Amino acid sequence: MNRVPTKMEGLDEVLGGGIPAGSVVLVSGAPGTMKTSLTYHILHANALAGVRGLYVSLEQSRASLVDHTEGLGYRLEDTDGKLSILDLGTLRKKLTGSTAQPWMDLFKLYTQGIRKSFDYRLLVLDSLDALEILAKFREPRKEMFSLIHWLRDLQCTTFLLGELSTDMGANGSARTAYAKHKEEYLADGIFHLRLARQGEFGMQRQLRVVKMRGTRHDTGYHALVFDNGLRVTRILA
Repeated sequence: MNRVPTKMEGLDEVLGGGIPAGSVVLVSGAPGTMKTSLTYHILHANALAGVRGLYVSLEQSRASLVDHTEGLGYRLEDTDGKLSILDLGTLRKKLTGSTAQPWMDLFKLYTQGIRKSFDYRLLVLDSLDALEILAKFREPRKEMFSLIHWLRDLQCTTFLLGELSTDMGANGSARTAYAKHKEEYLADGIFHLRLARQGEFGMQRQLRVVKMRGTRHDTGYHALVFDNGLRVTRILA
């Protein structure tokens, strides 16, 4: 099976060799768990290897996203045009009157249209929650089902960022739901990111591959560490 490497130290080993190409992967977690950084790393690292990627932002402006990611060491200019950022929010503000299309139509129009001139193989949607609010989903489960099937027809590997308000239950038990509208059952894969207590005062970012169709993978939590780049390691006491 063709695999998409994350090119992140430790993560491809957890995944059993990488992400099966064409998968729709839900990346869920609370604020501050580095969902944006994780997916941008995958696009940036693959772009350096010549694989085109498109990052679609609904919440963060292009300038803000570039400033954030370059602060982490991911310089956009190093990708030689293989990584493109679509600031859909700013774009829609420029469209007025009859040209102002519904959000879902706009998202599909541009992601499909860009493909004709920029044949990307990797796609990030940041975020699923923003699209739901902006597109005013009336039947969220039905519309999520339709969206994910539409994304599969693009025949690229897609990452959908989803926000979770908390990572653990009140009694400290692990969360069992990774999305608001059961998207986890529709997605081919799930990355769950969380903040876990480490010691009396410390917090540690952790990542778990909850599921990934088409590969035998480790299902446990691992530490997500930023140290001259992102890497995944064993959790140390």
